[in-house]
Amino acid sequence: MTGLKDSFLFPAIQSIHLTGIALLVGSIILVDMRVLGYALRRRSVAEISRSLSPWIWVGLAIMLATGPLLFGADVVRYSRNPAFLVKMVTLLAALIFHFTVHHRSEPRTRLVAIVSIALWTAVVVGGRAIADFDI
Repeated sequence: MTGLKDSFLFPAIQSIHLTGIALLVGSIILVDMRVLGYALRRRSVAEISRSLSPWIWVGLAIMLATGPLLFGADVVRYSRNPAFLVKMVTLLAALIFHFTVHHRSEPRTRLVAIVSIALWTAVVVGGRAIADFDI
């Protein structure tokens, strides 16, 4: 799969991966912002969470489908990249937190929302930093 990184498919897959991240993280952050009282105040947290849940799942599916393709295109590069490793650790932590504490916390608390935003921000920053930390 190493030829993938040198083809036009790599940036296309990367773009699809970023779309998945935007759907997943954007939907979760919207719920968190509602919990914090900064967005969508006319709707309940439960209502927003229910309406965004399909987008969270679609975003996650896109990420899980495209991420391994991107990783497989240059295993050596990514496995040595500290930003990639940070992204993977924070992604695992964010997913565990989301599907345990965040998703099951009713009513959601401000602390849960803040931790969620911090974790997902770290995932996004880690992903963005991959290009800046090539060894």
